[in-house]
Amino acid sequence: MWTVKKMLALHVLLCGVLLLEAAPAQESSVAIDADFPGGNIVVDSIEGDVVKLRPDLRDTQGDWFYFAFRVKGAQGRTVRFVFDHDNRIGARGPAVSRDGGLNWKFLSSEPGFNSRQFSFQFGPEDEEVRFATSFVYTQAHWDRFLAKQPDLRASVLCKSRKGRDVELLRLGNAEARFGCFVSARHHCCEMMANFVIEGILEEVLSDGDDGAWLRENVSFFIVPFVDKDGVEDGDQGKNRRPHDHNRDYHQAIYPEVRAIKTQLPEAMEGKEYIFLDIHCPWLRGGKYNEALYSPGPESPKMIAALKKFCDLLEVRQQGAIIPYKESNNLPYGQGWNTASNYQGAADAPIQMASKTWAAGQPNCVLGITFEVPYANAEGAVVDDVSCRELGRNMAKCFRRFLTAP
Repeated sequence: MWTVKKMLALHVLLCGVLLLEAAPAQESSVAIDADFPGGNIVVDSIEGDVVKLRPDLRDTQGDWFYFAFRVKGAQGRTVRFVFDHDNRIGARGPAVSRDGGLNWKFLSSEPGFNSRQFSFQFGPEDEEVRFATSFVYTQAHWDRFLAKQPDLRASVLCKSRKGRDVELLRLGNAEARFGCFVSARHHCCEMMANFVIEGILEEVLSDGDDGAWLRENVSFFIVPFVDKDGVEDGDQGKNRRPHDHNRDYHQAIYPEVRAIKTQLPEAMEGKEYIFLDIHCPWLRGGKYNEALYSPGPESPKMIAALKKFCDLLEVRQQGAIIPYKESNNLPYGQGWNTASNYQGAADAPIQMASKTWAAGQPNCVLGITFEVPYANAEGAVVDDVSCRELGRNMAKCFRRFLTAP
């Protein structure tokens, strides 16, 4: 028998069911982290579809701009990411990866992107999307490149401070008359340099005349990650306290630098050799941040050698994606390229860059660095394709430089 009490209870239950059915589905919460090789971010707040965030500067002296983070749970939403101030985002917007960081593409196909914030529309299948200053390149990417090159066998330069293997690649002819040292990531956030190294290696291993000549006549000594811990941990690297790896060639507090200073002279004994250290500049804006260039050396011998190499490279880059002119270079004594830039703090008063150390080696015939922009070079896109092309052309110039009178 239905009593009034039972009927009221049934009514309440039915109303509750109807309310549950009518209630909108709860939006999934957006999760942001940097828990992957190369990851770096500090999230200050997530309010609705607006995220406020900033780079993790950790042990950086002053400010820098590197970030790399992933977003989960934002499918079907448009989220706005706002950084703490300007000059956090590169000229073509953030680099974006939808496949777990294997492949990257800039958010904008044109330069001039907002330097502080961006919005991203996540598709229904975008369970995880990564964003970064530029194309993140870690040991996993290097290993993937080596896997496609069966003739390459990497060895170990040394152990990092944290016990990681620091890769060393030796190829070519160990008994050759000439040698060539190539390095990247003295500042660990400068990832585009690694794609240039890939291009150099592709040319050395190619079936063409230049590749065959380089393998027969040059002994290569290549260190793809000088600051290995910083690369994997996602540090800024630049201006690391008490000084960074590219200011360490006097004190040699880092095991990677000590190993280079010890092993490279031994490997290059009796050879005339090129020393090329590849960097990326400041993030964006101005002639010396959105153009390919070399900071000029102080030594008159190296000034002449740099001009010789750069004249060759200018010819090779004609018609290439990334433009280059020898007049782009920043002479020693101008802009940031001065002695005062290498004056350290009280705990490290004397600092020396890699190319300066190399210029003092008796059989180094060319000791230089090149600055490869993060995203934009005089209107041209700087990406994995254009950087590999640059590397192949640099390798061709090695032959011409070494054989020219």
